[in-house]
Amino acid sequence: MSSLTLMRASALYYAYGHTPVLSGIDLEIPPGRVTAIAGTNGAGKTTLVEILAGVRIPDSGVVDRRATVVLVVQRPHVPDELPLTAGDVVALGAQSPAARQQRGQGRRARTAAVAAALDRVGASELCPIPFADLSGGQRQRVLIAQGLAVGARILLLDEPAAGLDADSRARTREILAEEARRGVAVACVTHDRDDLESADRVLWIEDGAARLGVNG
Repeated sequence: MSSLTLMRASALYYAYGHTPVLSGIDLEIPPGRVTAIAGTNGAGKTTLVEILAGVRIPDSGVVDRRATVVLVVQRPHVPDELPLTAGDVVALGAQSPAARQQRGQGRRARTAAVAAALDRVGASELCPIPFADLSGGQRQRVLIAQGLAVGARILLLDEPAAGLDADSRARTREILAEEARRGVAVACVTHDRDDLESADRVLWIEDGAARLGVNG
């Protein structure tokens, strides 16, 4: 692995039953760049980022991670009885071991991290609202804030623009670019044309293989 690369995957293979989804994929996710992961529905994009994050195990192949990884998922279904506010959800990120190592374990530092993350996504007013009461787009912004609160050096996102309005999608692109500028390795699954055009690199997944394109 290059000394400038925080994550590399080699010969990734994954199948659902007897149907291959990923077939021998090699890739690197470099720091300081936004990598968009694109392809048709069912191409294996979500499966790929789940494997990269370590929440799904490939049938074969390896992933070398040289820093803490955060995966921001698409907005989940949430039971009405979930006793967590939007602020609580973001606090889960700020209380993670990786976040505590960077910021210390003091309550003041955690509170500041939560407030800063919610402010960056334009969701400060959502802090006291039950997460189950939020709209789909509001949940997505809160989940992005949760990922930011960790402060990880590898940030993976699965369709972060899903459910967001145009202004929120644009702000999310700005945030990912900001994270890349501070040295984070950013990769996001997306169908959004503006996301693809603004990314530094586009990884196209097709027929189980990966093809890299570079913008600019």
